[in-house]
Amino acid sequence: MSRNLFSQNSPGPNFQSEPPSGSDLKERSEIDKKYKWQLDLIFPDWESWEKAFSELEAQLPALAKRQGTLKNSGADLLQTIESVHTSQRLLEKVYVFAGMKSDEDTRNSENTGRKGRVASLAVGYSESVSWFESELLSIEPEKLTRLTRQEPGLALYEHFIHNIQRARNHTLPAEQEAMLAAAGLMSQGASQVFNAFDNADLDLGQIEDKNGDLVTLTKGRYYKFLKGTDRRVRKESYESFLGTYGKMKNTLAANMDANVKNHVFFARARKHEGTLEASLHPDGVPTEVFHSLISTVSDNVDTLHRYTSLKKRVLGLDELHEYDLAVPLFPKGKFRFDYDEACEVVLKAFEPLGQKYVSQVEKGINGGWIDVHETAGKRSGGYSNGVYDTQPYILLNWADQLGDTFTFAHELGHSMHSYLAVQNQPYVYGSYPIFTAEVASTFNELLLMDHLLKSSDDHQRKLFLLDHHLSQINNTVFRQTMFAEFEYRMHQMGENGETLTADALGSLYQEILVKYWGPEAVFNSDLSPLTWSRIPHFFYNYYVYQYATAYSAAVALSRKVLEGKQKDREQYLDILRSGCSKYPVETVALGGVNMASSGPMENVVGLFASLMDQVEELLDKKEI
Repeated sequence: MSRNLFSQNSPGPNFQSEPPSGSDLKERSEIDKKYKWQLDLIFPDWESWEKAFSELEAQLPALAKRQGTLKNSGADLLQTIESVHTSQRLLEKVYVFAGMKSDEDTRNSENTGRKGRVASLAVGYSESVSWFESELLSIEPEKLTRLTRQEPGLALYEHFIHNIQRARNHTLPAEQEAMLAAAGLMSQGASQVFNAFDNADLDLGQIEDKNGDLVTLTKGRYYKFLKGTDRRVRKESYESFLGTYGKMKNTLAANMDANVKNHVFFARARKHEGTLEASLHPDGVPTEVFHSLISTVSDNVDTLHRYTSLKKRVLGLDELHEYDLAVPLFPKGKFRFDYDEACEVVLKAFEPLGQKYVSQVEKGINGGWIDVHETAGKRSGGYSNGVYDTQPYILLNWADQLGDTFTFAHELGHSMHSYLAVQNQPYVYGSYPIFTAEVASTFNELLLMDHLLKSSDDHQRKLFLLDHHLSQINNTVFRQTMFAEFEYRMHQMGENGETLTADALGSLYQEILVKYWGPEAVFNSDLSPLTWSRIPHFFYNYYVYQYATAYSAAVALSRKVLEGKQKDREQYLDILRSGCSKYPVETVALGGVNMASSGPMENVVGLFASLMDQVEELLDKKEI
């Protein structure tokens, strides 16, 4: 019903999670309670969850029976909307609880089974209400206007109804909508297969660390090793990591082919011009926003080539390989925070947003929002989750890396966005689209970077932070745009009827790698093309471009807030408070940013170049 069911914000572009070197992962039972989220605030136990599950099951027949009543009166229309939303709210709670309990330990088959049961129930819910939008659209606009005027309670749903009306050309007759809803569970198959492989069955083998100790390679260790100074460890972990995916490349390609065909099927079924249009339509985002991103970054790849050249110069390498790209340029300035220290740092960094914002973050930290440490079987990465009737929750895999602190700030941005939207909007507008979600998260990262740069006068630390800032922009803008271009071209292949084989996907990915990183980087012809096979975001259907567009908006908005004017701060907080009561491009415009233009992204490219100027200036002074 034109509202995102579940508000999980998927893992951001900053990777983290590394257990202490040489130790085995702890079991969840060994972690102090203060470092674990409090899911019992949703349901105290599985018995309560089962009761809610059964209650929701019992509601579905009544929802289906309401079919055919919408045009009777404004009161009937209002009652149906409220009944549907009542069931949807209960479904959200049941779904989010099962999902996060499963993420605590993906080895637990009982929780995996419960997660599967609620996924099936969600399909049943979708079937029970699948007729709603097509029936609403079958009412003549003039009669619909009369119905809404009859019932004052419908005034709240004006934007909600308008959003459905906007889909008139893409909504099918009720019988066909029911068929698409019934296909919902099947459509999740490719994503579920990848998730099971990537989080539960993946065995990355063992390598020798820099001390010569044989260690099990985890995703957390891999991302840390890539940032390490030992090139042998970087190379071997890179080869073991991608080599593991490579052993499954044909299976993973077949799974990706099924994923893209699923997107193509639903786009065509709903009479969209293509998969991109179908993906952007629910949020009302013009395709010009996506294409402007690709073209603006493509026109400025020479700036990224300058970055790879800078890396090669500082690292003193004859050849800059892919496994060298993540290495910090100035390790002497490296510093880190443990989790408790990071809590103090982010609270200080968020002060430009006002005392109320900071106080609520502190309450969340102490109130069971956050699951901190990596444990055996725990889902990797980080995310913010929660629904309208729960508090926000954050999953982390803490490794005492500076990147963990930025991920923490990122996910707190999502969680505070959720908190403020729920506090200021009714249920129907209490969520928000991905497009604006990533503005809130990257905004907080920018505040953190500004705070760290201003509070340091050490030459080496300044260089380290500038490099980290460059890396953030690289990961959040250039790299995500590269992924977005690959995703778009991959879907074009699917729309043209091509089969996505491992060779075809690898060839495309290699071409795009060379385009973005330029002549200074060297790519392994056997391993580099496999990177597409390990990116979970490609199952999210045009998700990644929003990291880049959101970052450009966040840059503009954060510069205003950091100037200290209360008006600018309140305009930004209004973006967070507005939830989904407006279309996302309109929401961002509350802060004076036009996302349909190339200006915001050009400003980010300019910022990236200016940071390199500062690095080179500091290097020149040091060399003199």
